[in-house]
Amino acid sequence: MPYLHVELAGPYPVKAKRELMTRLCNLYAIGIEAHTIEGLTDRSRYALMLTMVRTKQFDKHTALDEAMELFWQRGYHATSIQDLVDHLGVNRQSLYDTYGGKEQLFLAALERYREIQAAPVRRLLERDGPVREILRDLFRSFVDAVLSEDSKGCFMVNTATEVAGNNEVVAQVCAANARQFEAALAGLLVRAQQAGEISAGRSPLKLARFLINTLNGLAVTAKATRDRKVLNDVVDVALATLDP
Repeated sequence: MPYLHVELAGPYPVKAKRELMTRLCNLYAIGIEAHTIEGLTDRSRYALMLTMVRTKQFDKHTALDEAMELFWQRGYHATSIQDLVDHLGVNRQSLYDTYGGKEQLFLAALERYREIQAAPVRRLLERDGPVREILRDLFRSFVDAVLSEDSKGCFMVNTATEVAGNNEVVAQVCAANARQFEAALAGLLVRAQQAGEISAGRSPLKLARFLINTLNGLAVTAKATRDRKVLNDVVDVALATLDP
């Protein structure tokens, strides 16, 4: 482990010199072990031998996933920078250097959530077969997720209700996610029209928006009740709107 030998000369108490060096090390985000050596030349000279501890290196992708889980579990406002430092096990300065701050890290975590969730949904919506069965499976998997024992709800819905109303940047991320989902669902519904499964006179985009709103409502309802029948009843009525 490398050492930096620093001497502070002058008629200042050892305690004051130690505090100064500690602040210096904190400023540059390095670890410190301080050892005072008194009387090297005279009573007014002291030396602090600082142990330079390498700042912990971390995988920013793994850290982002862990931050996403913490924000998802606690919410934005209930998660402090110190919570993130403790949970990720990284140096506070490294966190700032990599992400910029709490809000920037939260936005990155939200985008990461979009990325993770988009792939399985896209695969489901692009699956061959009757569209109604695909939609039924979409709603069934969503209900299973929000009612699972370790469910934290939908991170995007949680964020929309907690943060989006007071943060324009977060609102834009939530809106972009909704538009992406709308486009995918509308494409599926166009396919249903072409196959004669739903009326050609219905608007695929309007139906897609209605179905997304239903999913969002299920996520909120699941926070108040764990009754699967209640949620399934909502799903049945929602899918019935596709009938001719």
